[in-house]
Amino acid sequence: MLRSNNQERLRALFVFLLAFLALPSFAAKPYHVQLEAYPAAAFPWLTKFGKVTLDVYPGGVRAETVWLNGFSKNGDKIFTIENPYGRMYSEMPLSEIAPIVSKLAKTPEAGANDNPPLLAPIAGTVRGVAASRYRLVYGPDAWIDVWTTATIPENPQLRALATEFVRSVAPGTAKVLNRIPGMPLYVELNFRRFKKLALLRMIKSDDDVSGEADALKRGMLYFKAPYDSILYH
Repeated sequence: MLRSNNQERLRALFVFLLAFLALPSFAAKPYHVQLEAYPAAAFPWLTKFGKVTLDVYPGGVRAETVWLNGFSKNGDKIFTIENPYGRMYSEMPLSEIAPIVSKLAKTPEAGANDNPPLLAPIAGTVRGVAASRYRLVYGPDAWIDVWTTATIPENPQLRALATEFVRSVAPGTAKVLNRIPGMPLYVELNFRRFKKLALLRMIKSDDDVSGEADALKRGMLYFKAPYDSILYH
């Protein structure tokens, strides 16, 4: 009787394992979000970078400008910079982003209030995508609107890169931004000098990840160089 019970248990376990292995694998939802950033609109010392195109995939982020390109995979502590004209590349630690941006700025920008209150979200849409608007208030007539969505998985590397950049010019704002959940789709600045100034906008969103592998790898025939020689020349 004991042997029969053990056989039944083994048979049940075997059936369970077969059923489990037959289940479809639940991979991360495929997505490709293309964003355009305009940092020079608010920070003139970034003019030489011009418009920045960001391609966000489940595995990481690629950035392209008129001068430099770069990418960083989820979980990486580095950002790979490429100079396609000089066929050079460099691997810059994420922790160096803030010091480098501060060096490029030469004189840090002064914010009206670098510890802005965050208002409760308001529901809406961005280019047909359900989104929530979060408002960071810097004064009676000064605020930044950040629109994010929960319908697209949040990308941890995009958040890490954005945090390091913002931390270099406004550490308090970076802390508040980290409390805003979701994938960013649109960011608008409304200050005395800047009215309805778009810093970031979504261009498109789909589930085509066919370009992800190429976007998140270094080009061929590039030679390694110090990132200082790429960024400051």
